[in-house]
Amino acid sequence: MFILIFLANNFSMQEEIKAFPKRNEKLSTKTKWFIFVIVVLSVLLLIESAFLLTEYLKQRVSIPGNIPLGTEVTVNLNSEGAFAAAITYDGSNIPGASVKQVIKMSLPLESETAVVRAKVFTCDEGGNISEIPVTVASEVWLKQGEYYYYNDILSAGVTTNFSQSITLPTSEDFFNAEKYYEIIVVFETLLYNSGTYDVGEIWTNLPENWLTNV
Repeated sequence: MFILIFLANNFSMQEEIKAFPKRNEKLSTKTKWFIFVIVVLSVLLLIESAFLLTEYLKQRVSIPGNIPLGTEVTVNLNSEGAFAAAITYDGSNIPGASVKQVIKMSLPLESETAVVRAKVFTCDEGGNISEIPVTVASEVWLKQGEYYYYNDILSAGVTTNFSQSITLPTSEDFFNAEKYYEIIVVFETLLYNSGTYDVGEIWTNLPENWLTNV
């Protein structure tokens, strides 16, 4: 519709132009320079606009829910469930590099005490997944299989550290400088001594000396 209106208006303008007598006047040097400056400024404005748009799209990965690598993260938990945070990094990083990454967990006030385990992995847009080795903040965390088990109970109002650094994968799947990737940290919680279920029936392959701090 808009194209038809434009063509009609364009045709009308051409007819009006034909009605005017033709002139052979040449543009002055001053006018030519003025036109040249306007064209150059217009081109520069278009280039700058394209650059700003590109930068805006890149920054979209850093909006809430996608946290830049190296930023301290606190994941708020409840007494039962699974809770996650997404950390973003780009493919310009060094494969296998150790990166300072403080991750904390927090249980709100008036919550029931809980037991906790955590796992960390990275993924790309194609669905490739790789485990991320974690340097835990203290010996209270025990590694068993793909999970890190908190060797204590988590009480209401408590915030505690999980990791102090992580190690990026070495696979080439995660190191394209033009792409972005996510590190996902997941905390799982169950009620401590709920009386309605046995934790071992839900979380299998538990560490033998788990909860020795209780």
